[in-house]
Amino acid sequence: MTATYRFRIVFSGVLLGTLSLFAGCGPGENRHPLTQSDTDVVAQMRSQINVGGGGGGAGAGAELTPTGFANIRGTVTLNGSAPALAPISVTGGDAAICSPGGQIPPNQAIVVGPNNGLANVLIYLDMTVPESWEHDDYLATKDALLAGEQGFDQKACVFLSHVFAMRSTQSVEIINSDPVGHNTNIAPSRGAQQSNNTLPSNSKSVYSPGGETAAPFKVTCAIHPWMSAWMITRDNPYFAVTKPDGSFEIKNVPAGVPLRFRIWQEAAPLKEVTINNEVTPLKKGRLNLTLQPQEEKEMSIVVDAGVFQ
Repeated sequence: MTATYRFRIVFSGVLLGTLSLFAGCGPGENRHPLTQSDTDVVAQMRSQINVGGGGGGAGAGAELTPTGFANIRGTVTLNGSAPALAPISVTGGDAAICSPGGQIPPNQAIVVGPNNGLANVLIYLDMTVPESWEHDDYLATKDALLAGEQGFDQKACVFLSHVFAMRSTQSVEIINSDPVGHNTNIAPSRGAQQSNNTLPSNSKSVYSPGGETAAPFKVTCAIHPWMSAWMITRDNPYFAVTKPDGSFEIKNVPAGVPLRFRIWQEAAPLKEVTINNEVTPLKKGRLNLTLQPQEEKEMSIVVDAGVFQ
């Protein structure tokens, strides 16, 4: 039995005892009805018992209600030069397709774009939140099929979305745009469904995760073993992957309640970044924020290149 659970049992006992003092202790004794002030106290105590219970993250719970919504946008940039990455080794009989003109597929573990923007950084709300916290604008796509340009494609033996984020209630087209077959192995360890399908050339299938994953998981191809990508499925819609220039945006984020985000990059755990010129420690990549209603939160996040050494 955990300490938190013992506390709740004891505290519940205290509440019951308090109720007994208000209402009488047993049959035959004089009972006094609860006054309005008494019921207010009881309601407050019940609320205190429920704080932090039931699978929620920081700030999640029915006792908290957003006071509005806000937008978050910004950039993630690299301070310094990215380390040299090991080149991809293309083997097998599909070399003409997988390295057209002798061009080897890029190693995408660290991708630096214009103005030192850091691509493929995942920023997501790392907590359980009630459905009532979700902005109405997300309802239309909650159960959507992500197809076409929104799908998960592969071409020239490269996954075109190196880091792919979607809602657990959505489905996504797994697309093979190559003239050779691929084996798309989607392999979460828990939460979402696994899928390991061989896709013939120029074909599609549909993947429905059906559950949430706490962190990104690998997607690979057994036919072309150098191919790799990352995928995450979340119950809520509050996530973004940085673009080639390092930019990102998360719209209609709950305001007026404490939120816990996570900043993730595959090559190294981010234990410290600089946000708006302030050095910010990140425990397991996590960042706590509380936004104001209608706030336009601008974030300049700088990652020191030394973390990749």
